Amino acid sequence: MCMPSIQLRTLIPLLGVVLALFIPVVRRHLYLPREIRPFQVYTIDRRHMSGTDGNPQGGDDTMDAIRCATLHNTLVEHAWVAEGHRLEELDRRSFFQYYGDAADELRDRLDPALALFLELTITSEDLPAFFYWVSGLMLPNEMFLAEEMFPEDERDRFVVLYRTNTGIVGHALGLVYDQKLHRATMALAIEDIDITNPVDEHGSLWHPLGAVLENWLHMIEIGKITASQNETCNEKYGPWTWHPYSATQVDSTVAAFERLTTAIEDRMSPNRLLDISSGPLLSDTNLDAASVPQECFIRQFLTRARRPRFKTIAPGLEVPLDPDVFLANQKFTVMNARSEYGDLIPPVLIFASTERRTVNFDSPSRYVSINPFCRIFADLVPRGDESTPAGLYSESVERWTVDNSEDGFRLVLPFRFRTNNEEDGARKSDGWPVGKHSVADLFQHGFKPFGGEWWRAQRLERLFDKWRELIESGVWGVGHDGVQGSIDTFRDAATGRWSDYWIEPTW
Repeated sequence: MCMPSIQLRTLIPLLGVVLALFIPVVRRHLYLPREIRPFQVYTIDRRHMSGTDGNPQGGDDTMDAIRCATLHNTLVEHAWVAEGHRLEELDRRSFFQYYGDAADELRDRLDPALALFLELTITSEDLPAFFYWVSGLMLPNEMFLAEEMFPEDERDRFVVLYRTNTGIVGHALGLVYDQKLHRATMALAIEDIDITNPVDEHGSLWHPLGAVLENWLHMIEIGKITASQNETCNEKYGPWTWHPYSATQVDSTVAAFERLTTAIEDRMSPNRLLDISSGPLLSDTNLDAASVPQECFIRQFLTRARRPRFKTIAPGLEVPLDPDVFLANQKFTVMNARSEYGDLIPPVLIFASTERRTVNFDSPSRYVSINPFCRIFADLVPRGDESTPAGLYSESVERWTVDNSEDGFRLVLPFRFRTNNEEDGARKSDGWPVGKHSVADLFQHGFKPFGGEWWRAQRLERLFDKWRELIESGVWGVGHDGVQGSIDTFRDAATGRWSDYWIEPTW
Protein backbone atom coordinates (compact mmCIF):
# COMPACT_ATOMS: atom_id res chain seq x y z
CA MET A 1 0.00 0.00 0.00
CA CYS A 2 1.33 3.47 -0.89
CA MET A 3 2.28 5.73 2.02
CA PRO A 4 0.71 9.22 1.96
CA SER A 5 3.31 11.88 1.15
CA ILE A 6 2.65 13.81 4.39
CA GLN A 7 3.55 10.71 6.44
CA LEU A 8 6.66 10.16 4.35
CA ARG A 9 7.86 13.71 4.97
CA THR A 10 7.54 13.25 8.72
CA LEU A 11 9.81 10.20 8.53
CA ILE A 12 12.62 11.85 6.59
CA PRO A 13 14.31 13.37 9.70
CA LEU A 14 14.56 9.85 11.12
CA LEU A 15 16.42 8.57 8.07
CA GLY A 16 19.87 9.45 9.41
CA VAL A 17 19.20 7.62 12.67
CA VAL A 18 17.91 4.52 10.87
CA LEU A 19 20.90 4.42 8.53
CA ALA A 20 23.33 4.79 11.41
CA LEU A 21 21.86 1.67 13.06
CA PHE A 22 21.16 -0.24 9.88
CA ILE A 23 24.37 0.15 7.83
CA PRO A 24 26.77 -1.77 10.11
CA VAL A 25 24.39 -4.74 10.12
CA VAL A 26 23.91 -4.67 6.35
CA ARG A 27 27.63 -4.37 5.66
CA ARG A 28 28.36 -7.50 7.69
CA HIS A 29 25.89 -9.45 5.53
CA LEU A 30 27.28 -8.01 2.28
CA TYR A 31 30.80 -9.21 3.00
CA LEU A 32 30.26 -12.89 3.63
CA PRO A 33 33.44 -14.84 2.77
CA ARG A 34 33.38 -16.49 -0.65
CA GLU A 35 35.83 -19.09 -1.90
CA ILE A 36 37.01 -17.88 -5.30
CA ARG A 37 40.02 -19.33 -7.04
CA PRO A 38 42.13 -16.93 -9.12
CA PHE A 39 41.32 -16.95 -12.84
CA GLN A 40 38.03 -18.79 -12.21
CA VAL A 41 34.81 -17.87 -14.02
CA TYR A 42 32.52 -18.57 -11.11
CA THR A 43 28.79 -18.81 -10.66
CA ILE A 44 27.35 -15.79 -8.86
CA ASP A 45 25.28 -16.66 -5.80
CA ARG A 46 22.12 -14.67 -6.51
CA ARG A 47 20.31 -15.66 -3.35
CA HIS A 48 21.68 -12.53 -1.65
CA MET A 49 20.90 -10.29 -4.64
CA SER A 50 17.11 -10.32 -4.89
CA GLY A 51 15.42 -6.96 -5.19
CA THR A 52 12.80 -5.21 -3.14
CA ASP A 53 9.33 -6.85 -3.23
CA GLY A 54 10.53 -9.45 -5.73
CA ASN A 55 11.66 -6.85 -8.25
CA PRO A 56 15.30 -7.60 -9.09
CA GLN A 57 15.98 -4.01 -10.10
CA GLY A 58 14.16 -2.16 -7.32
CA GLY A 59 11.11 0.05 -7.78
CA ASP A 60 10.59 2.62 -10.51
CA ASP A 61 10.98 5.42 -8.00
CA THR A 62 14.24 4.36 -6.35
CA MET A 63 17.37 2.22 -6.52
CA ASP A 64 17.69 -1.12 -4.73
CA ALA A 65 20.80 0.10 -2.93
CA ILE A 66 21.50 -3.08 -0.97
CA ARG A 67 21.33 -5.32 -4.00
CA CYS A 68 23.40 -2.94 -6.14
CA ALA A 69 26.06 -2.72 -3.43
CA THR A 70 26.18 -6.52 -3.29
CA LEU A 71 26.73 -6.67 -7.05
CA HIS A 72 29.40 -3.97 -6.82
CA ASN A 73 31.24 -5.72 -4.02
CA THR A 74 31.11 -9.04 -5.87
CA LEU A 75 32.95 -7.43 -8.79
CA VAL A 76 35.49 -5.88 -6.43
CA GLU A 77 36.16 -9.22 -4.75
CA HIS A 78 36.50 -11.05 -8.07
CA ALA A 79 39.10 -8.61 -9.41
CA TRP A 80 40.95 -8.63 -6.07
CA VAL A 81 41.25 -12.43 -5.94
CA ALA A 82 42.05 -12.62 -9.67
CA GLU A 83 45.14 -10.48 -9.05
CA GLY A 84 46.41 -13.02 -6.54
CA HIS A 85 45.26 -11.44 -3.27
CA ARG A 86 43.42 -13.07 -0.39
CA LEU A 87 39.92 -11.88 0.49
CA GLU A 88 40.99 -11.45 4.12
CA GLU A 89 43.47 -8.79 2.96
CA LEU A 90 40.80 -6.68 1.21
CA ASP A 91 40.27 -3.21 2.70
CA ARG A 92 36.47 -3.07 3.04
CA ARG A 93 36.05 0.63 3.77
CA SER A 94 33.07 2.22 2.07
CA PHE A 95 33.09 5.25 -0.22
CA PHE A 96 32.29 7.61 2.67
CA GLN A 97 34.77 5.95 5.02
CA TYR A 98 37.57 6.01 2.48
CA TYR A 99 37.14 9.58 1.23
CA GLY A 100 35.98 11.11 4.52
CA ASP A 101 35.13 14.83 4.41
CA ALA A 102 35.42 15.07 0.63
CA ALA A 103 32.68 12.45 0.28
CA ASP A 104 30.53 13.87 3.09
CA GLU A 105 30.37 17.21 1.28
CA LEU A 106 28.35 15.47 -1.46
CA ARG A 107 25.60 14.12 0.78
CA ASP A 108 23.21 17.03 0.27
CA ARG A 109 23.40 16.54 -3.49
CA LEU A 110 22.83 12.78 -3.44
CA ASP A 111 19.54 10.89 -3.54
CA PRO A 112 19.11 8.88 -0.28
CA ALA A 113 19.22 5.54 -2.13
CA LEU A 114 22.41 6.51 -3.94
CA ALA A 115 23.95 7.67 -0.65
CA LEU A 116 23.06 4.33 0.94
CA PHE A 117 24.65 2.52 -2.01
CA LEU A 118 27.87 4.46 -1.45
CA GLU A 119 27.72 3.68 2.27
CA LEU A 120 27.84 -0.01 1.41
CA THR A 121 30.31 -0.22 -1.47
CA ILE A 122 33.95 -1.23 -1.05
CA THR A 123 36.07 1.69 -2.25
CA SER A 124 39.79 2.33 -2.56
CA GLU A 125 42.12 3.85 -5.11
CA ASP A 126 44.45 0.88 -4.48
CA LEU A 127 41.97 -1.69 -5.82
CA PRO A 128 42.37 -3.34 -9.24
CA ALA A 129 40.30 -1.89 -12.07
CA PHE A 130 36.65 -2.43 -11.16
CA PHE A 131 35.69 -3.88 -14.58
CA TYR A 132 36.82 -3.94 -18.18
CA TRP A 133 35.27 -0.57 -19.04
CA VAL A 134 35.55 1.27 -15.72
CA SER A 135 38.38 1.70 -13.24
CA GLY A 136 36.20 2.29 -10.17
CA LEU A 137 33.92 4.74 -8.43
CA MET A 138 34.49 8.36 -9.43
CA LEU A 139 36.43 10.63 -7.08
CA PRO A 140 34.13 12.76 -4.91
CA ASN A 141 35.21 16.02 -6.51
CA GLU A 142 34.53 14.63 -10.00
CA MET A 143 31.15 12.97 -9.50
CA PHE A 144 29.32 15.96 -10.92
CA LEU A 145 31.83 16.31 -13.72
CA ALA A 146 29.10 16.14 -16.37
CA GLU A 147 26.84 18.81 -14.86
CA GLU A 148 27.69 21.40 -17.50
CA MET A 149 26.45 19.04 -20.20
CA PHE A 150 22.90 19.32 -18.89
CA PRO A 151 20.45 22.21 -18.38
CA GLU A 152 21.29 24.42 -15.39
CA ASP A 153 18.19 23.34 -13.44
CA GLU A 154 19.23 19.65 -13.76
CA ARG A 155 22.88 19.86 -12.74
CA ASP A 156 22.35 17.90 -9.53
CA ARG A 157 20.37 15.25 -11.38
CA PHE A 158 23.23 13.40 -13.10
CA VAL A 159 26.18 11.78 -11.33
CA VAL A 160 29.19 10.18 -13.00
CA LEU A 161 29.28 7.13 -10.76
CA TYR A 162 32.09 5.08 -12.34
CA ARG A 163 34.94 6.46 -14.44
CA THR A 164 35.97 5.01 -17.82
CA ASN A 165 39.29 3.17 -17.82
CA THR A 166 42.15 5.37 -19.02
CA GLY A 167 43.20 4.49 -22.54
CA ILE A 168 39.92 3.03 -23.80
CA VAL A 169 38.78 6.27 -25.46
CA GLY A 170 39.71 9.91 -25.67
CA HIS A 171 37.55 12.39 -23.69
CA ALA A 172 36.67 9.58 -21.26
CA LEU A 173 33.59 9.88 -19.04
CA GLY A 174 31.95 6.86 -17.38
CA LEU A 175 28.73 5.38 -16.08
CA VAL A 176 26.25 8.25 -15.64
CA TYR A 177 23.47 7.86 -13.06
CA ASP A 178 20.19 9.78 -13.27
CA GLN A 179 19.09 10.58 -9.70
CA LYS A 180 15.60 11.56 -10.84
CA LEU A 181 14.68 8.41 -12.79
CA HIS A 182 17.16 6.12 -11.01
CA ARG A 183 18.60 4.86 -14.28
CA ALA A 184 22.14 4.64 -15.61
CA THR A 185 23.95 4.51 -18.95
CA MET A 186 27.55 3.72 -19.82
CA ALA A 187 28.95 6.75 -21.63
CA LEU A 188 32.51 5.72 -22.46
CA ALA A 189 33.26 9.20 -23.79
CA ILE A 190 31.87 12.68 -23.27
CA GLU A 191 30.46 12.62 -26.79
CA ASP A 192 28.16 9.72 -25.87
CA ILE A 193 26.04 12.00 -23.69
CA ASP A 194 24.58 13.57 -26.83
CA ILE A 195 23.33 10.14 -27.96
CA THR A 196 21.50 9.42 -24.71
CA ASN A 197 19.80 12.76 -24.19
CA PRO A 198 17.16 14.02 -23.67
CA VAL A 199 16.55 11.07 -21.36
CA ASP A 200 12.79 11.04 -21.92
CA GLU A 201 13.38 10.54 -25.66
CA HIS A 202 15.97 7.78 -25.21
CA GLY A 203 14.55 5.75 -22.35
CA SER A 204 15.77 2.44 -23.82
CA LEU A 205 19.35 3.60 -23.29
CA TRP A 206 18.94 4.11 -19.54
CA HIS A 207 18.64 1.12 -17.20
CA PRO A 208 18.55 0.44 -13.44
CA LEU A 209 22.04 0.34 -11.96
CA GLY A 210 21.35 -3.22 -10.87
CA ALA A 211 20.70 -4.22 -14.48
CA VAL A 212 24.02 -2.73 -15.61
CA LEU A 213 26.01 -4.47 -12.89
CA GLU A 214 24.10 -7.71 -13.50
CA ASN A 215 25.03 -7.58 -17.19
CA TRP A 216 28.68 -7.09 -16.29
CA LEU A 217 28.60 -10.08 -13.97
CA HIS A 218 26.86 -12.11 -16.67
CA MET A 219 29.71 -11.35 -19.09
CA ILE A 220 32.11 -12.79 -16.51
CA GLU A 221 29.97 -15.88 -16.00
CA ILE A 222 29.88 -16.70 -19.72
CA GLY A 223 33.60 -16.03 -20.16
CA LYS A 224 33.30 -13.08 -22.52
CA ILE A 225 35.33 -11.02 -20.05
CA THR A 226 37.68 -12.68 -17.58
CA ALA A 227 39.97 -11.46 -14.81
CA SER A 228 43.42 -12.92 -14.16
CA GLN A 229 47.13 -12.18 -13.86
CA ASN A 230 47.77 -14.06 -17.09
CA GLU A 231 49.45 -12.37 -20.03
CA THR A 232 47.26 -12.23 -23.12
CA CYS A 233 47.36 -11.05 -26.71
CA ASN A 234 43.81 -9.74 -26.29
CA GLU A 235 42.93 -6.26 -25.07
CA LYS A 236 43.41 -6.03 -21.30
CA TYR A 237 42.72 -3.38 -18.63
CA GLY A 238 44.02 -4.23 -15.18
CA PRO A 239 43.13 -7.89 -14.62
CA TRP A 240 40.25 -7.74 -17.12
CA THR A 241 40.58 -9.37 -20.55
CA TRP A 242 38.12 -9.09 -23.43
CA HIS A 243 37.73 -12.28 -25.47
CA PRO A 244 36.54 -12.50 -29.10
CA TYR A 245 34.09 -15.18 -27.97
CA SER A 246 33.64 -17.86 -25.32
CA ALA A 247 32.59 -21.53 -25.32
CA THR A 248 29.39 -20.58 -23.52
CA GLN A 249 28.52 -18.17 -26.33
CA VAL A 250 28.92 -20.96 -28.87
CA ASP A 251 26.51 -23.04 -26.77
CA SER A 252 23.93 -20.28 -26.49
CA THR A 253 24.12 -19.43 -30.21
CA VAL A 254 23.62 -23.07 -31.18
CA ALA A 255 20.64 -23.17 -28.80
CA ALA A 256 19.16 -19.99 -30.33
CA PHE A 257 19.59 -21.48 -33.83
CA GLU A 258 17.82 -24.62 -32.71
CA ARG A 259 14.90 -22.56 -31.39
CA LEU A 260 14.68 -20.74 -34.73
CA THR A 261 14.82 -23.88 -36.88
CA THR A 262 12.27 -25.64 -34.68
CA ALA A 263 9.86 -22.68 -34.98
CA ILE A 264 10.11 -22.87 -38.78
CA GLU A 265 9.80 -26.67 -38.99
CA ASP A 266 6.79 -26.68 -36.66
CA ARG A 267 4.94 -24.46 -39.17
CA MET A 268 5.74 -26.55 -42.23
CA SER A 269 3.74 -29.40 -43.67
CA PRO A 270 5.40 -32.70 -42.61
CA ASN A 271 5.56 -33.90 -46.21
CA ARG A 272 7.58 -30.82 -47.19
CA LEU A 273 10.30 -31.28 -44.57
CA LEU A 274 13.68 -32.43 -45.85
CA ASP A 275 15.12 -35.71 -44.62
CA ILE A 276 16.62 -35.70 -41.15
CA SER A 277 20.41 -35.40 -41.23
CA SER A 278 22.67 -36.70 -38.50
CA GLY A 279 25.45 -34.36 -39.50
CA PRO A 280 26.08 -30.70 -38.66
CA LEU A 281 25.22 -27.71 -40.80
CA LEU A 282 28.72 -27.95 -42.30
CA SER A 283 31.62 -30.30 -41.57
CA ASP A 284 35.22 -29.43 -40.76
CA THR A 285 36.11 -30.79 -44.19
CA ASN A 286 33.66 -28.34 -45.82
CA LEU A 287 35.11 -25.46 -43.82
CA ASP A 288 38.69 -26.46 -44.57
CA ALA A 289 37.87 -26.35 -48.27
CA ALA A 290 36.46 -22.84 -47.79
CA SER A 291 39.60 -21.70 -45.91
CA VAL A 292 37.70 -20.92 -42.70
CA PRO A 293 40.25 -20.56 -39.84
CA GLN A 294 40.67 -23.56 -37.56
CA GLU A 295 40.04 -21.91 -34.19
CA CYS A 296 37.20 -19.41 -34.45
CA PHE A 297 33.62 -18.88 -33.37
CA ILE A 298 31.98 -19.44 -36.74
CA ARG A 299 33.68 -22.81 -37.29
CA GLN A 300 32.55 -24.02 -33.88
CA PHE A 301 29.01 -22.85 -34.55
CA LEU A 302 28.69 -24.34 -38.05
CA THR A 303 30.10 -27.71 -37.00
CA ARG A 304 27.75 -27.98 -34.03
CA ALA A 305 24.45 -26.58 -35.32
CA ARG A 306 22.21 -29.23 -36.88
CA ARG A 307 21.18 -29.10 -40.52
CA PRO A 308 17.65 -27.64 -40.84
CA ARG A 309 14.94 -29.57 -42.69
CA PHE A 310 14.09 -26.65 -44.99
CA LYS A 311 15.75 -24.43 -47.59
CA THR A 312 15.17 -20.80 -46.54
CA ILE A 313 15.98 -19.52 -43.03
CA ALA A 314 14.81 -15.91 -43.56
CA PRO A 315 13.27 -13.99 -46.48
CA GLY A 316 15.53 -14.53 -49.49
CA LEU A 317 18.29 -16.28 -47.49
CA GLU A 318 19.15 -19.93 -48.09
CA VAL A 319 20.48 -22.62 -45.78
CA PRO A 320 23.91 -23.89 -47.00
CA LEU A 321 22.70 -27.40 -47.84
CA ASP A 322 25.20 -27.83 -50.67
CA PRO A 323 28.85 -27.54 -49.48
CA ASP A 324 30.03 -26.76 -53.01
CA VAL A 325 27.69 -23.77 -53.23
CA PHE A 326 28.82 -22.64 -49.77
CA LEU A 327 32.44 -22.77 -50.96
CA ALA A 328 31.68 -20.86 -54.15
CA ASN A 329 29.95 -18.11 -52.14
CA GLN A 330 33.02 -17.30 -50.02
CA LYS A 331 34.70 -14.09 -51.17
CA PHE A 332 36.67 -13.09 -48.09
CA THR A 333 38.02 -16.38 -46.67
CA VAL A 334 40.12 -16.93 -49.77
CA MET A 335 41.61 -13.43 -49.80
CA ASN A 336 45.33 -13.08 -49.13
CA ALA A 337 44.80 -10.98 -46.01
CA ARG A 338 47.61 -10.84 -43.45
CA SER A 339 48.67 -8.62 -40.57
CA GLU A 340 51.87 -8.32 -38.59
CA TYR A 341 49.87 -7.50 -35.46
CA GLY A 342 47.99 -10.75 -34.94
CA ASP A 343 45.25 -13.09 -36.08
CA LEU A 344 42.64 -12.11 -38.65
CA ILE A 345 39.25 -13.81 -38.81
CA PRO A 346 37.54 -13.24 -42.19
CA PRO A 347 33.80 -12.79 -42.64
CA VAL A 348 32.11 -16.06 -43.62
CA LEU A 349 28.93 -15.98 -45.70
CA ILE A 350 26.56 -18.24 -43.76
CA PHE A 351 23.21 -17.70 -45.50
CA ALA A 352 23.49 -16.38 -49.06
CA SER A 353 20.86 -14.65 -51.16
CA THR A 354 18.62 -17.20 -52.87
CA GLU A 355 18.59 -14.98 -55.97
CA ARG A 356 22.41 -14.62 -55.99
CA ARG A 357 22.12 -10.87 -55.51
CA THR A 358 25.26 -8.86 -54.88
CA VAL A 359 26.35 -5.68 -53.13
CA ASN A 360 28.30 -2.58 -54.12
CA PHE A 361 30.16 -0.98 -51.20
CA ASP A 362 30.98 2.31 -52.96
CA SER A 363 30.33 5.22 -50.62
CA PRO A 364 29.25 8.69 -51.77
CA SER A 365 31.88 10.07 -49.39
CA ARG A 366 35.56 9.18 -49.48
CA TYR A 367 35.64 9.69 -45.70
CA VAL A 368 32.81 7.29 -44.82
CA SER A 369 32.90 3.57 -45.59
CA ILE A 370 29.73 1.49 -45.81
CA ASN A 371 31.71 -1.74 -45.96
CA PRO A 372 31.10 -3.32 -42.52
CA PHE A 373 34.16 -5.55 -42.48
CA CYS A 374 37.62 -4.99 -41.01
CA ARG A 375 39.73 -2.45 -42.86
CA ILE A 376 42.09 -5.14 -44.15
CA PHE A 377 39.24 -6.97 -45.88
CA ALA A 378 37.40 -3.83 -46.92
CA ASP A 379 40.50 -2.48 -48.66
CA LEU A 380 40.66 -5.60 -50.81
CA VAL A 381 37.28 -4.77 -52.36
CA PRO A 382 38.02 -2.20 -55.10
CA ARG A 383 35.74 0.72 -55.86
CA GLY A 384 33.15 -0.24 -58.47
CA ASP A 385 33.22 -3.92 -57.48
CA GLU A 386 29.76 -5.50 -57.51
CA SER A 387 30.71 -9.13 -56.91
CA THR A 388 30.21 -9.39 -53.13
CA PRO A 389 27.31 -11.80 -52.47
CA ALA A 390 24.48 -10.47 -50.34
CA GLY A 391 23.48 -12.39 -47.22
CA LEU A 392 24.25 -13.01 -43.57
CA TYR A 393 27.96 -12.97 -42.72
CA SER A 394 29.81 -13.78 -39.53
CA GLU A 395 31.78 -10.89 -38.10
CA SER A 396 35.31 -10.19 -39.31
CA VAL A 397 37.78 -9.63 -36.49
CA GLU A 398 41.26 -8.31 -35.85
CA ARG A 399 41.85 -10.15 -32.60
CA TRP A 400 44.29 -7.61 -31.20
CA THR A 401 41.82 -4.70 -31.37
CA VAL A 402 39.40 -3.28 -28.80
CA ASP A 403 35.83 -4.60 -28.57
CA ASN A 404 36.09 -7.29 -31.24
CA SER A 405 33.34 -9.87 -31.32
CA GLU A 406 33.52 -13.06 -33.36
CA ASP A 407 30.07 -14.00 -32.08
CA GLY A 408 28.63 -11.12 -34.11
CA PHE A 409 27.17 -10.83 -37.61
CA ARG A 410 26.60 -8.46 -40.51
CA LEU A 411 23.46 -8.75 -42.64
CA VAL A 412 24.69 -7.40 -45.98
CA LEU A 413 21.78 -6.34 -48.18
CA PRO A 414 21.69 -5.65 -51.93
CA PHE A 415 20.06 -2.25 -51.41
CA ARG A 416 20.67 0.87 -49.35
CA PHE A 417 18.83 2.66 -46.59
CA ARG A 418 18.50 6.44 -46.20
CA THR A 419 19.65 7.32 -49.71
CA ASN A 420 17.74 10.61 -49.38
CA ASN A 421 18.89 11.29 -45.81
CA GLU A 422 15.55 10.22 -44.30
CA GLU A 423 15.29 10.51 -40.51
CA ASP A 424 12.52 7.95 -40.10
CA GLY A 425 12.56 4.24 -40.93
CA ALA A 426 15.22 1.65 -40.09
CA ARG A 427 16.89 2.11 -36.72
CA LYS A 428 19.70 0.59 -34.72
CA SER A 429 19.23 -0.70 -31.19
CA ASP A 430 20.07 2.72 -29.76
CA GLY A 431 17.01 4.19 -31.51
CA TRP A 432 19.00 6.33 -33.93
CA PRO A 433 18.60 5.90 -37.70
CA VAL A 434 20.89 3.51 -39.54
CA GLY A 435 23.71 5.15 -41.46
CA LYS A 436 23.16 7.06 -44.69
CA HIS A 437 23.47 4.73 -47.71
CA SER A 438 24.07 1.82 -45.31
CA VAL A 439 23.81 -1.77 -46.51
CA ALA A 440 24.75 -3.60 -43.29
CA ASP A 441 23.36 -1.60 -40.32
CA LEU A 442 20.10 -3.52 -39.93
CA PHE A 443 19.71 -5.25 -36.54
CA GLN A 444 22.96 -3.66 -35.27
CA HIS A 445 23.69 -2.01 -31.89
CA GLY A 446 24.91 1.54 -32.29
CA PHE A 447 25.52 3.06 -28.83
CA LYS A 448 25.70 0.43 -26.08
CA PRO A 449 24.20 1.47 -22.71
CA PHE A 450 25.95 -1.39 -20.89
CA GLY A 451 29.37 -0.57 -22.31
CA GLY A 452 31.39 -0.90 -25.48
CA GLU A 453 32.17 0.91 -28.71
CA TRP A 454 29.43 1.61 -31.24
CA TRP A 455 31.11 -0.46 -33.97
CA ARG A 456 31.01 -3.82 -32.15
CA ALA A 457 28.66 -6.19 -34.01
CA GLN A 458 25.38 -7.40 -32.60
CA ARG A 459 25.47 -11.02 -31.36
CA LEU A 460 24.35 -13.75 -33.76
CA GLU A 461 22.42 -15.35 -30.93
CA ARG A 462 20.21 -12.27 -30.61
CA LEU A 463 19.55 -12.19 -34.36
CA PHE A 464 18.33 -15.79 -34.34
CA ASP A 465 16.00 -15.01 -31.43
CA LYS A 466 14.70 -11.93 -33.27
CA TRP A 467 14.03 -13.91 -36.43
CA ARG A 468 12.21 -16.53 -34.36
CA GLU A 469 10.08 -13.75 -32.88
CA LEU A 470 9.17 -12.58 -36.39
CA ILE A 471 8.11 -16.14 -37.30
CA GLU A 472 6.12 -16.77 -34.12
CA SER A 473 4.35 -13.40 -34.34
CA GLY A 474 3.35 -14.01 -37.97
CA VAL A 475 5.32 -11.07 -39.39
CA TRP A 476 7.16 -13.60 -41.55
CA GLY A 477 5.25 -16.45 -43.14
CA VAL A 478 6.42 -20.04 -43.53
CA GLY A 479 5.76 -21.96 -46.73
CA HIS A 480 6.81 -25.14 -48.54
CA ASP A 481 10.55 -24.40 -48.47
CA GLY A 482 10.83 -22.51 -45.21
CA VAL A 483 10.51 -18.78 -44.57
CA GLN A 484 8.69 -17.01 -47.40
CA GLY A 485 9.59 -13.83 -49.26
CA SER A 486 12.55 -12.35 -51.07
CA ILE A 487 15.46 -10.46 -49.56
CA ASP A 488 13.58 -7.26 -50.40
CA THR A 489 11.33 -8.07 -47.44
CA PHE A 490 13.99 -6.40 -45.31
CA ARG A 491 13.07 -3.11 -46.98
CA ASP A 492 10.08 -3.09 -44.61
CA ALA A 493 12.50 -1.73 -41.99
CA ALA A 494 12.44 1.60 -43.86
CA THR A 495 8.69 1.93 -43.28
CA GLY A 496 6.49 2.29 -40.22
CA ARG A 497 7.33 -1.34 -39.42
CA TRP A 498 10.90 -0.53 -38.40
CA SER A 499 10.36 -2.00 -34.91
CA ASP A 500 10.01 -5.46 -36.48
CA TYR A 501 13.66 -5.10 -37.50
CA TRP A 502 14.95 -3.64 -34.25
CA ILE A 503 16.72 -5.48 -31.40
CA GLU A 504 16.46 -3.88 -28.00
CA PRO A 505 19.70 -2.57 -26.47
CA THR A 506 22.00 -4.82 -24.50
CA TRP A 507 25.73 -5.41 -24.26
